[in-house]
Amino acid sequence: MPRKARKYIDYRETIYHVVCRGNNQKKIFSGVRDYKKLLSIIRETKKKMPFWFYSYSFLPNHFHLLIETRDFSLSKIVGRINFLYAVYFNHRHHRSGHLFQDRFYSSVINKEDYFWTVSCYIDLNPVRAKIVILPENHRWGSFKIYKEKIIKDDLIDRNKFLSYIGRKGPEECRQEYLNFVQGKIISDDKKILTFLN
Repeated sequence: MPRKARKYIDYRETIYHVVCRGNNQKKIFSGVRDYKKLLSIIRETKKKMPFWFYSYSFLPNHFHLLIETRDFSLSKIVGRINFLYAVYFNHRHHRSGHLFQDRFYSSVINKEDYFWTVSCYIDLNPVRAKIVILPENHRWGSFKIYKEKIIKDDLIDRNKFLSYIGRKGPEECRQEYLNFVQGKIISDDKKILTFLN
């Protein structure tokens, strides 16, 4: 039976929350090398198919991305990332078959209403999974990039992300976002902790 066509994944200049899960909830990362490889593939794909990259969080059996498309569709961007990573993972671990569960999940994010909430959810995912106590301690997530006052890596488009937060300067916006995330940890906000559960 043919799969139903998915809506809203071919829009340009649209922000998406993307989730890719391992098939049968199995691990898609077996060590540091695997995490680094996925980051490398995302970096390479970003150069070949430019998109804005705002947040990410890699967990053992799934990962989250917050990206904004430009000239290439979401399906082409994520399709390339997942294909290249699956080929690498299967070859390295001497396995065959599907690595990911079905097609990736995606939802369109309204800049004003859900942008902060979704990014915060992504940043707190490893805390919620009890991998770390604080999001900045998660090695395979983007929150640590927002914690740093000065960044040298251009993988995450931090200034563009911060520009959506308000009309304040980048540093004020950065502090405001950090306070927003930290506040959710302290208050144990149910909306964040059950978002997309």
